[in-house]
Parts: sequence; structure tokens; C-alpha cells
Amino acid sequence: MAKDILVTESLSGSMMNAGAKLIERLDAKQSEIKSAFWLYFSEDKTWKLIIASPLVDALGPREFYKKVVDANSAASEEEEVISLNDIGVTNTANQIVQLLRFAIGTGDRISGIRFSRNTINGNFIEDTYIYRSKL
Repeated sequence: MAKDILVTESLSGSMMNAGAKLIERLDAKQSEIKSAFWLYFSEDKTWKLIIASPLVDALGPREFYKKVVDANSAASEEEEVISLNDIGVTNTANQIVQLLRFAIGTGDRISGIRFSRNTINGNFIEDTYIYRSKL
């Protein structure tokens, strides 16, 4: 069985890799991922993987989290998976999703763009690692 990854204050290579693999598995399940990124919450000193999809509105967050659980279950034994405690799902109208889309567009592919200490339309983004940003 796959092992849970330890999410730390610093964004590690294993966190970045586990996020990319999760997005790949969700893409294979037609999850309509429009935006996916690690976001740093400085007040808590933690990272959270944010996944935005129109299916969150259509199915509801609980059903979309089930898709994430299924994608984690499909991981191979060698792969690390991200705990649901470290994942947030949202719709595409989310403010940070919209801000990142305005600043960075990746298309359908999975990218690896670090976006740190920047302001978009007056909103400060401490740190983020973007896999996908499109709408």
C-alpha cells in the first residue's frame, strides 16, 4: 500500500512529486482539474494542496473528496500519497484560483511553477507551487 507523505513547513521534492502524481491519477478519472497548486499558509506554517474543479459545484465537495480518496487508493506501493488533511478542494470561482489564473496560465499539462512573494491585483501570495492554472 502507498505511504502517506509528511507535509512540512518547507515544500519538499517528495511533496511536489506526490502532488503531480495525484493530479495525473485524478486526470485519468476525468476529474476536470482546472487548477491545482500547493499553497503556503504563513499563519499556520503549513502547505495545503488546493484542487479546483467545476465538479466540486456539480457533485459537492464530499463527492469530490471521494474522487481524491479513489485516486490515492490507485497509487502504487512505491508512491507517496497526500493525506486528505493536507488537501483542499474548491470550485473554480475561488479567489486564489482566479488570481493565479490571471497571472499564470499553464494549459492542460502539469507544470511546476514556483510563485513566491508576489502580489496580484493587490493580493499578496506568500508562496505557491503551481501544477495547473487554467479555466
